[in-house]
Amino acid sequence: MLIIFEKMALLVIILALGYMCAKIKLVGPEFNKSLSKLVMNVFLAGMILSSVINKDLDMTKGDMLFGIGMLAITQLICLAVGYITPAAMRIKDGDKGMYRLVTSFSNLGFMGVPVIAAVYGESAVFFASLGNIPFNIMLYTAGVMFLQSGSDTRKKISLKSMINVPMIATVIATVIFVLEIPMPLIVEDVAGMLSDACIPLSMMCIGLSLGHVSIKDAFIHPRIYGMNFMRLVAAPVAVWFVLRLFITDIVTLGSIVILAACPPAVVCAILGMDYGRDGVEASETIFVGTVLSMFTIPLLISLLGLNIV
Repeated sequence: MLIIFEKMALLVIILALGYMCAKIKLVGPEFNKSLSKLVMNVFLAGMILSSVINKDLDMTKGDMLFGIGMLAITQLICLAVGYITPAAMRIKDGDKGMYRLVTSFSNLGFMGVPVIAAVYGESAVFFASLGNIPFNIMLYTAGVMFLQSGSDTRKKISLKSMINVPMIATVIATVIFVLEIPMPLIVEDVAGMLSDACIPLSMMCIGLSLGHVSIKDAFIHPRIYGMNFMRLVAAPVAVWFVLRLFITDIVTLGSIVILAACPPAVVCAILGMDYGRDGVEASETIFVGTVLSMFTIPLLISLLGLNIV
């Protein structure tokens, strides 16, 4: 468990550096917006591709299909936890749709995949990246339905909104894996360099994106702790309880639990504001969840017996 804490501590330090850079205005919101696009569209895509390029993965095509099914079930379980959150917390007022959204969808891209790479190594990255498929489909269907509930804002759900660069990279990586396509050494090296830079830049982006949140205000609201309990503890434990009946491989099960145990996705606040919702409470929930996850993830991995070290 100590080794996992050490790895998570490194990520926390980089995240904190990003937060401090935003607080002292070393960089502005426009820089973070541009850096976030770079991380998601270039560095994360590179990490996903690097995980399969010229790699001898211990995974069959059947394992891949099984994994996609398990990741879809994981997201469905998280959706169920998110849906019952307002009732479980006995919330009678407030934005129930937003509460359901932030407790249903974890920060898979910026935190989930990099953390899995840090804990289980690059060999687990391709499997983790497959989570982009059910995540995007359900975010822009069920997630949008949560936001439209009780709202006057109505937008058509489009296929285009479900497609982004990490998802495209996942599809390309899947094709490379299934067809066993060899790549030139220069392509492998470039993807590897992008992959190496992805983890620190992802943590830096999270810190920068949370720089506008007041620490004092974020940590005094009991409701925020309740939502994060559902997101950081209830959801991954529920996922572990169900999927341990079907998955025997520790790395596979551990990767899924980490994806389910990550803090709320930053995109939840952005999507909520796009539907006319107040993003302040969501941003505070994401901030507190990100801080708490640095302790809850290694604890869950250790307590649930998912540590391979």
